[in-house]
Amino acid sequence: MIETSELQLTAEDHDKAFIEVCFLLDMFVDTIEQFVGKSTPSLAVAAGRKMAKNMPVYLKNPTPETALSELVRVFKIQQLEIEGEMQGNEANITMHHCPIGSVCKERQMDMDGAACQMFHYYVAGILAEFTGRPARPKTISTGENCNFKLAFAGAAK
Repeated sequence: MIETSELQLTAEDHDKAFIEVCFLLDMFVDTIEQFVGKSTPSLAVAAGRKMAKNMPVYLKNPTPETALSELVRVFKIQQLEIEGEMQGNEANITMHHCPIGSVCKERQMDMDGAACQMFHYYVAGILAEFTGRPARPKTISTGENCNFKLAFAGAAK
């Protein structure tokens, strides 16, 4: 029989793991900013595009509407409280209990700072890959509940 401790974790174990992940994400974001500088949004979009290729999604005729619907579906499977709706040529995305906001709060990082912006560009990269159309994020609000828009440009490729 294989001995595992996953089923024996306590609330304290989860708290310690959360603090460690917060620390690592803080260092990761800071390091990227230091080394990449003004190209940080491009890096986050590229990471999102790469992630989109690994997601269990295939869109035969991709549109922003279907891409947003699939993104929400997949993120909900991951237990994220996310909503998204198209408003004209923009996707309006809201996350309740935003995990990035929780990290920022724990590490006393600026809300709407680098971590939030990187996440928004990351999501833009995912949707850009799904649709074949660039998407540009605009932050509306951050914190416990995060709201941002993604404006889609051009025609599908």
